[in-house]
Amino acid sequence: MARMKIVHILGDLRRGGAERFVVDLCNELAQNEQYEIYLVSLGENVEKSTFISEVSSKVNYLSFHKKRGLSLKVLFRLTSWLVEQKPAIVHTHLHTFEYLVLYRFISRNCRFFHTVHSIAEAECPNFLIKAFRELLYRSNKVTPIVVSADGSESFRKYYGMKKVTVIENGRPFLMLTDKAPLLIKEYKQDKNSFLLVHVGRIMKVKNQLLMIKAVQKFNAIEEKKCKLLLIGDIRDQSLYQQLYEATGNDGFIEFLGGKDNIADYLNIADFFCLSSVYEGMPISLIEALSAGCISICTKAGGIKDMIENEINGFLSTDNSVDSYYQTIKKAVFYPDKQRIKENSFNSFKLNYHIGASGQKHFQAYNLGLIQ
Repeated sequence: MARMKIVHILGDLRRGGAERFVVDLCNELAQNEQYEIYLVSLGENVEKSTFISEVSSKVNYLSFHKKRGLSLKVLFRLTSWLVEQKPAIVHTHLHTFEYLVLYRFISRNCRFFHTVHSIAEAECPNFLIKAFRELLYRSNKVTPIVVSADGSESFRKYYGMKKVTVIENGRPFLMLTDKAPLLIKEYKQDKNSFLLVHVGRIMKVKNQLLMIKAVQKFNAIEEKKCKLLLIGDIRDQSLYQQLYEATGNDGFIEFLGGKDNIADYLNIADFFCLSSVYEGMPISLIEALSAGCISICTKAGGIKDMIENEINGFLSTDNSVDSYYQTIKKAVFYPDKQRIKENSFNSFKLNYHIGASGQKHFQAYNLGLIQ
């Protein structure tokens, strides 16, 4: 019996939340021998700065080596490849939706899905592209998927549609590496400071300046200090320069760049910090929950669906420096941090393990809806 072909398409596999999730999802789906999983990257990927090395050997990986910008050549090559493969399911992510413009009208048997990994208006701000996508959504040629209740609400408002499928992001259990003992020695010797870790690309929506200013305010006022480690690739060089200048010679704040051993840092951290302007369902927060690392977050997007204040993390009341400082203060001096840690880990096991997300995707592919 022939296996069902399922194709997931991304722009590239650079380090980012959506890319991280799609690699994990393909690896999880490939465990089922009834399915033949393909992960297609329009762009090329180098091992050092992408997730290419983490794609399972059970997943069929293909790259079209697209450069920046729209490529009609890649559009036609992708269409020809799909015509040859005849997949049962094609699932696009992020900005790859329009690269199926031809194949959607050629194929009669394939079913199409697209995941909106952020709020709808941020993912598709162009009016003409929005109109094109809405036409396909309403005609049931593409099934939209969102990753959180907040994302569902934004999708319904933006496209004027009542029904959309919600499938939460997920991650497998994280594994420590042989670098973990070295990090303990480097960052956990100082008993007079709290260790805060932030994981996120340097870009405006992550709002790292708010976090930096709040930590600096905490350290200027409180006797016991906070040390902040910022982990993530630089996507906005001018913003990075601004953040770097804001820290000055502050020995309590370090930029570490992208790392492939996030579990090691979450394992030693006292707290995980996220101060985003908006989010879909951040993979970095799921990773923090899986490590039982206490989260200090703004109420952006799907975050407020994941974190219940003083139950499995802490939420600032607004996006002001003072509010985030007050939230850091409440978290670090909270009397029952062990309970928060346990609740964090339990919420991951119940809601955000990749196995649960994989099962819901299988249901959507086979039934067309989430039971």
